[in-house]
Amino acid sequence: MPEIGKLVDKVESNEIVLPEFQREYVWGKDQAKELMKSLYREYPIGSLLIWETENPPEIKNDAVDREQYGLFKVLLDGQQRLTVLYLMIKDDIPPYYTEDDIQTDPRHLYFNLDSGEFKYENKSTRDNPEWVKVIDCFKDDVSIFQIAKETTEDDAEVGEKAEEYNRELKKINKITSLQMPKEELGKTADVHQAINLFDKVNSQGTDLGDAELALAHMSAQWPYIRREMKKTQTMMAENGYDFNLDFYVKCMIAAVTGGMTYEHVYDIEKEVLKQNWDLIDQVLDYLTSFLENEALIPDSSYINTRAVLIPLIKYLSDNEVRMTREEKDAFLKWLYSAMMWRRYSRSTDSTLDKDLSLLGGPNPVEDLMEEIKDDRGRIEVQPSDLEGRGKSSKHFYNMVRIISRNNNPSDWKTGEPLRGSYELESHHIFPKSQLYGNLYDSNNHMGRKKVNEIANRAFLTQRGNKDIFTSLPEDYLPDVQEDHPEIFKKQYIPENPEFWKLDNYERFLAERREMLADAINEFIQSFDTPDGPEEISLESLIEKGENHRIEFKETLLYDVYQNQANKELKKTAVKEIASFANAEGGTLIIGVDDDKEIKGVERDLKLMDDLDDFETTLSQEISARLGDATASLYTEIDFKEINGKTVCTVSVESSTQPVYFEEDEFIVRQGSSARPLSIQDANQYIQENWA
Repeated sequence: MPEIGKLVDKVESNEIVLPEFQREYVWGKDQAKELMKSLYREYPIGSLLIWETENPPEIKNDAVDREQYGLFKVLLDGQQRLTVLYLMIKDDIPPYYTEDDIQTDPRHLYFNLDSGEFKYENKSTRDNPEWVKVIDCFKDDVSIFQIAKETTEDDAEVGEKAEEYNRELKKINKITSLQMPKEELGKTADVHQAINLFDKVNSQGTDLGDAELALAHMSAQWPYIRREMKKTQTMMAENGYDFNLDFYVKCMIAAVTGGMTYEHVYDIEKEVLKQNWDLIDQVLDYLTSFLENEALIPDSSYINTRAVLIPLIKYLSDNEVRMTREEKDAFLKWLYSAMMWRRYSRSTDSTLDKDLSLLGGPNPVEDLMEEIKDDRGRIEVQPSDLEGRGKSSKHFYNMVRIISRNNNPSDWKTGEPLRGSYELESHHIFPKSQLYGNLYDSNNHMGRKKVNEIANRAFLTQRGNKDIFTSLPEDYLPDVQEDHPEIFKKQYIPENPEFWKLDNYERFLAERREMLADAINEFIQSFDTPDGPEEISLESLIEKGENHRIEFKETLLYDVYQNQANKELKKTAVKEIASFANAEGGTLIIGVDDDKEIKGVERDLKLMDDLDDFETTLSQEISARLGDATASLYTEIDFKEINGKTVCTVSVESSTQPVYFEEDEFIVRQGSSARPLSIQDANQYIQENWA
């Protein structure tokens, strides 16, 4: 087995090289620290995987003279570990990287000669001489006796202390002589076999995603595709649209295959990849202008899901990077609707695959809109959708930012135009300090939601926000109204002074929610053609049957088999509501059986006083099982008569935080059923969707 020091030397001399298809250095500082701790304690750190080949793929940073070597040692697994070791031992960047590739440089790691601890540079490492830089340990640049003199009061004990320090220092130096297991892939393997093995091995460490694996396979055909994508990524970020590399890989997959199946790009020829990437570059240049000037989206912070751009990019690449005015308006309406109703919030790739398949039809944007309507049941925003929603509800918050930009608003204090400025602050119209001090408890979840609602937000410059600071609206809004009367309409602020009083805060919220909902609807409808499609009806939803967003319950309380009340039935209904809240939202329809036959809730009403009692019973059950927040913020109960029978609908929004049934059971919607998750699965689901 080779020693670590010799492996690092082989990297320095380009005897070990890194293939272009490998991702960059992605380890964080904590991972680097844990590696050094393990080596210091002589724990195993895993093996390297080397592919010996006479015909290597392109090498990162062109860090090799191909004519000099006959047999290349290509590193397939272990580059993160070997990169950290090179940085620490050589105090330099490995030849296969440049400084720009090392985003989290671990060379500020310190070692404590007394305790054997590792820590990154901070005040304690700077003030205590026992903390020495790890890179200095490898360079023999640590003066043991000098440190012992500084840390020992008794001169007679300096030598003994220096010996203790030296023993610890030797443990660090010994790292270079520790052996690291090495496995080899033989010369007969080709590049795709090497990539497949690279994927399998990486699945044991820092996970290699589907997009990263697809990029590795495309790199085998076109070695410099990663570089070209990163150049475009940098250019887009400079223009304000900062997306990760996976986004650009998905753009390529969509352009080349018309779908979102990653394996379909594994064997695409180099020229086809280059042609498609050149086209995507043109599309992205066009898209940048379209987003900023026509969609009122000046940067990526306005886009709550980057996947929403991929169908548009595919459409443009298929249509010579052109759109008519009608096509632009249609796509703008779809773009806003897809972002606002979180079209790609769950199952992104399968949803994208479905949407991409619709682009070849005669009415692609109408078909895309129908998919949203099938999911949500409506496009129109209701005031209740905004209740309790703050900045974290980006799908609505960003729409409020967009409609405000559309009005060319001005700063409340300075009159300065805001549309051209990106450095805007989200101002609390009623200051938090006043609301918490007088109306709400800052430790109460519901109180914080009220204080931080979108309806209590306006967009100002930093100077304008600072000038207002903690003043109440009834004190500062009269001056704003006198100096800049048009400002209220531009940011949809109620102009009745009664609403500006602290005691009327909740009336203010209700009024402004209604104004914002109306403004969003009017804005989105402005892109409609005169013969635009109608909203989907409840009857149509029922006809479609149960799916991931629709659930039928024949009754709420009445047991159709025992012909009597059964309180357990209410629990099953609330479990369905919890599953919708933890997924993409949905609609529970009570009064319809599994065969889509409309039964009505009349049998339930025989056990209650009237529909008001039905609504109260259901609301109380939701509050008791799921909490008051879910009942008030994420559910809306309504009744409708169909063919002489009354049906109850419970519209459930996707929650901004996990919803637990009776505080300990976590339920999600999967397909057309609700399913409880184990503790382990629930933790993973929560990490993926809310962390």
